[in-house]
This record gives sequence, C-alpha cells and structure tokens, in this order.
Amino acid sequence: MGRIGHCRQHILDAGIGVLSTKGYNGTGIKEIVDAAGVPKGSFYNHFASKEAFVVEAIEKEAKASIDWIDNILSDASLTPKHRLLNFFDQSHQFQQEQNFQGGCFIGNLCLEMSDENEAIRSATTGVMCKIISLISHCLAQAQQQGELTKSANPSELAEFMHCAWEGAIMRMKGQRSGQAYDVFRKQISAFFI
Repeated sequence: MGRIGHCRQHILDAGIGVLSTKGYNGTGIKEIVDAAGVPKGSFYNHFASKEAFVVEAIEKEAKASIDWIDNILSDASLTPKHRLLNFFDQSHQFQQEQNFQGGCFIGNLCLEMSDENEAIRSATTGVMCKIISLISHCLAQAQQQGELTKSANPSELAEFMHCAWEGAIMRMKGQRSGQAYDVFRKQISAFFI
C-alpha cells in the first residue's frame, strides 16, 4: 500500500473509532481528522463527503465481520448446530469484553440513519442480508444433518435469529449486562434437536 493508501486507511480507521462511540450525527469531519491527526484537507483528498466516508467505513467493517462469521460458521471441526452457537457465544464474549458498550457498529448506524440517508440504509441492509444468508446456510446444513427439524425454514429462522440477536445486543447495551444473552441463547438452543 502506497503512502496515499496508507493515509486513507489511517483516516478510515480513526473515523471508525469515532463513529463507533459517537454515531453518525455526533461525528463531524473535524472529529475524524482530529482522531487521525491530519489536516481537514486530507479528508477531502480521500473522501467526497462524510456520507461517502461512512458508506466506506460500513463496507470495511462489514468485510472484516463477514469474513469472521464465515470462518466460524464453516468450521468443519464442529457440527452446524455447534458452529452457530459458537458464533453467538463468541459475539457475546466480544460484547462482554467491551463492557456491553458500543453495541453493533452496523446495527447502530442502521438504527440512527435508516430514516435519514438512503446510501447508509442500503449499505447496512446489504451487510445484514449477507450475515443472515450465512446463518441460513448453516441452518440448512444443520437440517441436512438432523440437528434441525425438517419442518423448519432455514431462511426464515435465520432472519428471526438475526433480529433476536440484534435486539439482545441492544438490551445488553441498555442494561450493561449479559442477561438478555442468557435468554437469547436458551431460546435459540431450543430450535435444535
């Protein structure tokens, strides 16, 4: 990566940190460049606007998240049921390590901006659809291996689990406690044979 690409990545990484704590409306270009330690002009050398920056930040975070999720959900050393439970357990552990602060970067931006900004709404929706697709694929494998009833619809169940998970993250953040995860984990475990 050249010097220009390095500067762009540095601004992006610093800005993601600010967005994670302050959200879209609480983050201005000044906060982003201050966090990166670069002049304001450097931002506009790399990004057309704050919106373009945020969409790219979503894409960057999404790639890392989707790669991580895919690795967990395709771990051939575990059955599909255990892969899925492992994914949620590791996600919960990450929330716990963050003292239940911050929540889900993509989910937070979706909640904050979906009514206000079509580009951000579209970007966050796309990421969530990819995650749901990975969960659905794992559930289909669980069904093929007899860990999930034949009557279950893997696509619908994946959508439900993802929605319930995002809700559990919100509750954990609000309560600063893992209590919501305990309920979530018990309920999703009940779907499996």
